[in-house]
Order: sequence, then structure tokens, then C-alpha cells
Amino acid sequence: MTTRKDVARSAGVSEATVSHVINNTKYVSPELEKKVRDAISALDYRPNIVARSLVTKTTNHVAILVSDLKNPYYAEIMEGMQEVAAREGYLVSLIRDGHGDSDEALNDLAYRYIDGIFIATSRGNTPAITRKLTELGIAVVTDIVVDYASAEDTMMNYLTQLGHRRIAFISGLEIAPGHDRYYCYVRGHEKFGLSFNEKLVVPGKPPYLTTIDSGYEAMKRLLETEPSVTAVFAVNDLTAIGAMRAIRDAGLKVPEDISVVGCDDIFLADSVDPPLTTLRVPKKEMGRKAMYQLLHQIRERKHEQSTVRAEFIVRSSTGSARHS
Repeated sequence: MTTRKDVARSAGVSEATVSHVINNTKYVSPELEKKVRDAISALDYRPNIVARSLVTKTTNHVAILVSDLKNPYYAEIMEGMQEVAAREGYLVSLIRDGHGDSDEALNDLAYRYIDGIFIATSRGNTPAITRKLTELGIAVVTDIVVDYASAEDTMMNYLTQLGHRRIAFISGLEIAPGHDRYYCYVRGHEKFGLSFNEKLVVPGKPPYLTTIDSGYEAMKRLLETEPSVTAVFAVNDLTAIGAMRAIRDAGLKVPEDISVVGCDDIFLADSVDPPLTTLRVPKKEMGRKAMYQLLHQIRERKHEQSTVRAEFIVRSSTGSARHS
């Protein structure tokens, strides 16, 4: 096995210089750094991560906390994180928040020697846990903001132009101040002259799942209480796919009887029948920005905020409103 001493001998420098290059702990001239990195490459040297972490107090290991391992939305975010992490010599772990046990899960993470975490689920974003992780020296990113406003305005305008006046919203999540998609939906009613009807909102229930099954059940309840609905906006694509299944099982058609709009534009959205109209979220970009933010906090101890914008994508799951 190649050792640090072998690299030093090959590069014609001291072991200390090799250490400084690997750990970025002291300035090394570009000429010497190139010699060291060339030697590392030629000898296929792999630093001992555990030993290095004792020197640098870092592990080059970060995590992303998600609410559903089966949702492709998170896989694409992680792919973006991995792109940046791989270039920077970092490992990314994917962790599920445990549906209601997120505080305990994050508390456990605090003692697993990770350098940073991207909390990609609102359920895990509690001030107490964020504060605890930060106090332990762990970088925390919670604020990759998705700007849905313009895309939802475009969607609401599009649906009203198609004659829809009874547009429902399947929340999946708790109706709370941070529920941006819900508040954009409410604002859209005001902006486009629609009468807001709270009965057309299906709120989420603990543990606030946003899955195909939860979308199916929510749509069933909606059809039982408000059968005159002509369009549905779902909190994400999985929920929308479940809603379409419930519509079909009720003997109705999409979009002839009820138009359906999702959110996220996961790869399944274009594969279902009919293909799903949705709000596209740039998921890989989110992941890249989250990883850059973590690196900035780890290296510079500075906090920043990033925003990505959703885009309205029209497919075949939406059409003209049926006549009553």
C-alpha cells in the first residue's frame, strides 16, 4: 500500500508538505503542489480519511435528509449534490427523516461526525435541531428557496382561460405559513377573479405523506364532498398521479372530466397516461446549490441563501372545463 512517505519521496518534498497539500492546512507554492498531486496520481495514493479527519476536524461527509426515499424528486436533488461533492472530494449520504421522528434522527446525526446536512424536508426543519447541529459545528442548509409564484400564476391563468372555476388543491402537507404552494394557490384565486372555496382544499394529515396512495385517498374524499370540481392542483407529482387513479376509478376521465396538475416534474410525470401537466422544479440545480452552500459554510463559516424558480409545463392531463 502506498504511503504518504512514498508520495513525499517521489515528489522530492517533505511528508509535512504532502500533508499540507492533502489537508489544505498551509500555503504550498503552486510548483510544489503540482509535484505532490502528480505523485499522488502516479502512485494512486489514497489518503486515510480517518487519520485526516483527526487533523482537519472534518470528515468530507455530508448528508441530505428527505421525507420519502421512494420519491424520485429527492434522487435528482441528490444527483446534483453528488456532482459537486465528487469534484470536491466529499461523500453524500441519503437519510430518511422517519415520518415524525425527524428530531430524533437529526439528534442522532449530530454525533455521527458529518460536516454538514441539507434538510430537504420541512418536517425536519425545526429551529431547535438546526441550532443544536450548528452549535456542534455541523453546517446546516434549510433554505434553498423554490419560487413557485410565477409558475403558479401562469398555471392559474391557464386553467381559468380553459374555463375552470372550481380548482381544488390537494395539500398533503400541513396548512402552515411555510406552505408556499398553498399560499400561491390562494393568491391565484384573488389575482384571476376566482371565488376561493375552502372546501376545495384537502389538507394533509399526520404524518403528512405526499405519495401516490395519499393522493388517491385525498382525491376520493374530494369527489365525495365536492363532485363539481373541474381541476385539481396537487402538492407534488406523486400525489397528482394518485389523484388521477382515483378519478379513473370513479368512472371519470382525465382531462375530459377533471384536469390534473402536479408539481416537481419527476421523470414519471411524462410517462403516466395522460402525461402530467406540472410545475417543473430544477432539482439538480437545487442539489448543486445546496452542496455549494454547505461547502461555503464548512470552509468560510458563512451562511447564504439560494433561490431556484419553478416553470409551468403543459401536457395532456389538462384541458377545457366540462360544462355543468
